[in-house]
Amino acid sequence: MSTASSVSVERPDYGDEVFAFEHPAQQDRLAALAADCDPATMAALSSWPLRPGARCLEVGAGGGTVARWLAERCEGGEVTATDTDIRFMAGLRHPRLRVVRHDVRTEDFPTGTFDLIVARSVLCHLRERETVLAKMMTWLAPGGRIYIEDPSFFLAASSVDPAVRRIGGAVITTLAKTLGSDVETWARSFPAPLLRHGAVEVGLRVHCSTLTSNNAAGAAWQLSVAELMPVMHRLGVLQETDTTAILAHMTRPEFVDVAHAMIGMWGVMPSGGRNERRVGDQNR
Repeated sequence: MSTASSVSVERPDYGDEVFAFEHPAQQDRLAALAADCDPATMAALSSWPLRPGARCLEVGAGGGTVARWLAERCEGGEVTATDTDIRFMAGLRHPRLRVVRHDVRTEDFPTGTFDLIVARSVLCHLRERETVLAKMMTWLAPGGRIYIEDPSFFLAASSVDPAVRRIGGAVITTLAKTLGSDVETWARSFPAPLLRHGAVEVGLRVHCSTLTSNNAAGAAWQLSVAELMPVMHRLGVLQETDTTAILAHMTRPEFVDVAHAMIGMWGVMPSGGRNERRVGDQNR
């Protein structure tokens, strides 16, 4: 997602040219990302029991796997799953789940609507990430919790494998030049953004997947790089021969590395006008 730049150059939104919703492999890419990321995300969210009747929101729900899982846990409550394009949630059915087309940059929810808000791999792709986070905080009811999870490619940058270092840097540059994404330093700043926006009981977790030629993380990387190849070539970030060679390298049976880190932060909306800000148990 993006808006026009300060020099009035129209930039693509997430889902247009970059990770296009129309791309024939986009659903497979989202499924691979979910298979890789969902277990750690769900483990983190399982740390906080949902009270009966809880109102939950997932922003940028993609294929809706986390939203449906929340609906199973949300006894007597409701889960709202949103995205700018909801085609990949067309088949989701659950009595406690509603799917809404919604742009977090320009659309709102009433103050105090939700007891839990989840956003994974969303804010890193928004130039307006700080403004959007501030707005999302207003959607929390007193005592409500927010969980933000985004990738950081610092592990790729430090890889001993030159191919992984090169493709990791190319992904960082391509997403920054097109969408204004920050998949390098934004998540590494966690949990400071939530502290800036008044959250209490703040905490942090990090999950890193093994990257192989035949696991979910490897599939997500291969599909993501394949989708980004035309944009990388157009921008001159990598030549076609380079990306083709790197993809071949990553699909070798013996290939293994550490994928990017998924960094999660959480915090609670203060109740009763509390101003205290304390950092929670980092291993929770």
